[in-house]
Amino acid sequence: MTVYADVLIVVNYIVNLFMLLAARRILGSAAGRGRMSLAALLGAAGSLVIFLPYIGFWFQFLYKLFLAVAMAAAAFGIKPWQKLVKAVFVTFAVSFLFAGLMLALSIVLAPAGMFYYNGVVYFNISALVLIAATGAAYLVLTVFERLFLGRIHEKRLYHVTVYTDGRSVSFQALADTGSSLKEPFSGAPVIVCDGEIARRVRPESKTNFRVIPCMTIMGEGALEGFRPDEVLIEGSAGTLRTCDVYIAASREPIRGDYQALINPQLIADERMVSQGERCV
Repeated sequence: MTVYADVLIVVNYIVNLFMLLAARRILGSAAGRGRMSLAALLGAAGSLVIFLPYIGFWFQFLYKLFLAVAMAAAAFGIKPWQKLVKAVFVTFAVSFLFAGLMLALSIVLAPAGMFYYNGVVYFNISALVLIAATGAAYLVLTVFERLFLGRIHEKRLYHVTVYTDGRSVSFQALADTGSSLKEPFSGAPVIVCDGEIARRVRPESKTNFRVIPCMTIMGEGALEGFRPDEVLIEGSAGTLRTCDVYIAASREPIRGDYQALINPQLIADERMVSQGERCV
């Protein structure tokens, strides 16, 4: 079968993008479209190994692992390292599962228009059929996650209300174990919000603003944060009112089931009480 590089890149870009979307849902990450697209493009470029002589199973395994590290770092960031390890594991597992299914399909059914070599799959089919098939697989995974993993995600979601200068905004936030951001001088935990939400309660006075260092895919960076008058956090373990927290605006949109990431330090069980304590 003749393999065309342009078709190979496009096909694997689409497949990798859907696999990364699946990994993002499993991880509960808020990775933006730019990062996801870059990671999918890296994976697509890696599919060019199909043009090399047969490299054997173990080299394929190591090569897939290397690609998983590169894709996970591009999509989900490299700091902290515990979060990267988890992202690599999930990305590699999803990728390896897909490769295994494609290998089994090529051996058992040997469908016309499909070629599997060096751990890379090539579909000589129309783009519309490929997108429909991959989208259907992603839909099945999403339904499975909601049916069997939904309770886990629900426990990690909190309803947050931020009060500043007589204004307030409410949103859903995810307690992300990989989000350990703190304001460097006070040590106060940081809630990273969608930029539009943060702007709604942005104080007029500059005295409460801080530059909060953080790590991004490009290396060291910084977010602008401010200290609100009060934050109300409501969850299954109880309610917390605090002013010992900073709000930072994410550089990328946070959309979906939640619009912010909470430092787990904020919602430790011993801090959550039945009625909440008024901030003083």
